[in-house]
Amino acid sequence: MGFVQRRLLKHILLVVARPKLTLGLAALLLAVCVAYAAHRLTVSSDQNKLFSPKVKFFHDWLEFDRKFPENQAIYVVIEPLDWKSKPSLDQWVEINKRITGRLTRMPDQVASVIPSIPMNSPKAPPILFSNPSDLPEEFNQLKQFAPLIQLWGEKPSAVTSGLLGAAPMERFIAGLSLAEPDAKTLKLTQAMADGWLATIENPNALPVLHNQVPDLMTLWADSPEQLGYFYVPDADPRDQPAHNLMLIRVFEKENRSGLTTEADTIDAIRNAVTEEAKPFANQFTIGLTGRPVLDADEDRTTDRDGKRAEILALTVVFLGLVIFLRSIWLAVVAEVSLAVAIGWTFGWATISVGQLNLLSTVFLIALIGIGMDYLIQILAAYRREARRYVRPQAVWSRVFRFVGPPVNTACFGAAGAFLVSALTDFKGAAELGIIAGGGLLLCLLSGYTVLPALLVLFPAKLEPHPASERYGAAPPRTGRRLLLPVVWMILLLAGIPYAMRAEFNPNLLDLQAPNLPSVQLVRKLQTWEAVVLSDDLDMLRKVRDAVQPAPTVASTDSFLTAIDNAAWLRTHASEFPKIDWTEPTKIRPTDLTALAGKARALANHLNPESKSTTSSPDPIAAQAAGSLRKFADAITDPKANAEKIAQALSAFQDTFVGELKQLLAIINPPTPKLEDIPPTLREHLASTIDQPLGKPLYALYIEPAKDLWQRENLSQFMQDVEGRVASIPNAPPVTGIASDIYHSTASIERAFYQATAYALILIVVLVFIDLRNVKETLIAVSVLALGLPMLVALMGLMHVSWNFANFFGLPILIGAGHEYGVFMMHRYKEAIHDPRRVWRRWDPADRALFLCAFVTCSSFGFFWLMSNHLGLKSLGLVMAVGTLCIYLAAIVVVRALLTWKLERRRSAEPGFEVVSVTNRSNEGG
Repeated sequence: MGFVQRRLLKHILLVVARPKLTLGLAALLLAVCVAYAAHRLTVSSDQNKLFSPKVKFFHDWLEFDRKFPENQAIYVVIEPLDWKSKPSLDQWVEINKRITGRLTRMPDQVASVIPSIPMNSPKAPPILFSNPSDLPEEFNQLKQFAPLIQLWGEKPSAVTSGLLGAAPMERFIAGLSLAEPDAKTLKLTQAMADGWLATIENPNALPVLHNQVPDLMTLWADSPEQLGYFYVPDADPRDQPAHNLMLIRVFEKENRSGLTTEADTIDAIRNAVTEEAKPFANQFTIGLTGRPVLDADEDRTTDRDGKRAEILALTVVFLGLVIFLRSIWLAVVAEVSLAVAIGWTFGWATISVGQLNLLSTVFLIALIGIGMDYLIQILAAYRREARRYVRPQAVWSRVFRFVGPPVNTACFGAAGAFLVSALTDFKGAAELGIIAGGGLLLCLLSGYTVLPALLVLFPAKLEPHPASERYGAAPPRTGRRLLLPVVWMILLLAGIPYAMRAEFNPNLLDLQAPNLPSVQLVRKLQTWEAVVLSDDLDMLRKVRDAVQPAPTVASTDSFLTAIDNAAWLRTHASEFPKIDWTEPTKIRPTDLTALAGKARALANHLNPESKSTTSSPDPIAAQAAGSLRKFADAITDPKANAEKIAQALSAFQDTFVGELKQLLAIINPPTPKLEDIPPTLREHLASTIDQPLGKPLYALYIEPAKDLWQRENLSQFMQDVEGRVASIPNAPPVTGIASDIYHSTASIERAFYQATAYALILIVVLVFIDLRNVKETLIAVSVLALGLPMLVALMGLMHVSWNFANFFGLPILIGAGHEYGVFMMHRYKEAIHDPRRVWRRWDPADRALFLCAFVTCSSFGFFWLMSNHLGLKSLGLVMAVGTLCIYLAAIVVVRALLTWKLERRRSAEPGFEVVSVTNRSNEGG
């Protein structure tokens, strides 16, 4: 017995001598920890806190995220129910207005709603922000307004004035009667007639654009995009036929004080959207996605699944303890000791980290599945010694004499495997490692204090061993047990082809709960971009020119687009007919009769009143004709004030001509200024947050050509973009969601390899310090070399891939699984040291090890069975199956070889036999 072991036994005997004081101090510490955690421990659902901000790429991402808050937008996704039938523009607009109106009435949950981008900025018209490849076509569409502008804005010739009329309104109505109307003409005619009616109904007020005077840019819009709505292509290549979605951006009032507080806010927004969308159930499907929604749904799912798994694990573990320890009281003592350790761990988490994150909240499963093992080993040893001895000092001194060293080694190894993750940059795993590693040590402390103190005060009622049967006889000698290692090795060789199938799957979307609508919808949005930030537009232009030709880049978006489009329009302005503007001729009261006649003539041209026609009337033409007739009747009504009507219609002409001038100004715009851009769009293109006055930070968004949910596409895109940007002297770094995901997943992968290497080195060192023999150390850790390959083979057989969630189970398995080899080796050494302690079949030590495996497998197994989150589900599977493989390797291979070695030693050394104990029955009694 070494110095450390003697000191531990000395303190254990103090616990045995003063059990009430021990329990009192434990209870006091528990109360302090629970109270302190309740007051200071927070739960954060902010996934930005899962990685270290000291890392350059992540620091850049956090700065971009802070200065461009649109990254945190919730997206209401409006999608046609039937992709083949296009909803009308009015239906798109109406559902948008309904949902927007409801959300703006939710100030407790919603900070702001952005349904569209304003389209009425005269100094920054929407065409400036068009894709440069679409600009020529949009310019040609503007040319279609030329005849209309000439009709209203130029002075007519004498012939035109005599035939059509002097006032622009007269010429417009008469001119429409001479041509066959198309859909756009009918739409304009009805809008103008309705505007005239609205004008003369309130002749004392000046006509207003959008109310009385139609907005031509929106009037002839064919899609919601032309009205400023977020109308984007479905980015999921699996969805066919290709179609568009409408988005509404929503910014929540953040509350991340708890794991599910953000989920409560998202649920309130989701319920409101669902209620408002009910009248449109036959036209659209509605859903929510975006980073806050994905985070909230993930938090809710993991919290619910975790609680279910923990409750079931504790229940099944308790039943297993009762069955295998054959004592309800011993099972209760184990659960109480674990509960005390969990309470202490909450205090430790508060002191060491101060908060729980999405990953560290699962530390309870680690304590139930791994921490309980040490209590089981102590209880199994207690049950064995308590049946042989009576005095507590005799019982507990022998318990910890034999079980102390392996328990210490196993616990420090498992705790170390968790704690080494603190050496990586993955802050989420580091915090889990600190909390769970400390928690495992506290489980061991509870096993050294609370557990023996309880059993000293309230010993279990166990049937004592007869003195003659206290140690038993050695098992029969047989060499057949060597067949088991051979079978295991054959199975390992047979599993090699399956092990080759267990590839690494880097797709982050495959880690989410697949049944969540937010997960299904996020693939429809192009949210993955690379971004370059600079306060120098010349530098940004160099970067854009470098990345634009890349085959991995689909397009770019920045303030430079508006500048270049404005220059292109000025260059091509000469292609547009020159307008010789003149003041519109006023409408006189005497002109109203002729104007009414022309309106009626146009109405008959669009929709004849004659009953002789057999064709079905065009409903749009009929509506336009009806409005024209109402207008004609209104301006010729004897009771009407002709003077005021004429003045109001003249004012309408002036306002409409002013709009035409503004429309023509689009052809020759000035160089745009950032302050002239609508705020919604300006905040996307540049940020003034924490920027020097007059030095905004401009963003260049680089859109990928391929689906970046596929890791190969993401790697090609980022390597290509970063390589091209790096070739520019003094170029700023590349950031954005694509960059953050690419580098963070690569860093997490490196952290996994680091944690695995650190854990393996630590385990080997600890086991060697314990056993002080190289050969025995290699035998003890061989359970990992024999069990983990079998795990990989089974993963290939079950078509389970490694991913960014379950591969952290490997260092944990190394830390928790080596205990099976350590306990086996210590049981072997115990049998050598004291030949009376024969290693029999289904030995108490074997039962304890089986119970440990049962507890760990069932704890993580329920986490696997109950989780909807595929990442955590796969982690539970790897831990449960991996533990089982390591345990079976320990039993089938290591135990068989060690017991065979004992048999050979008994045969080779005649004095190495079980000593009769009949004359020592009073020992320890």
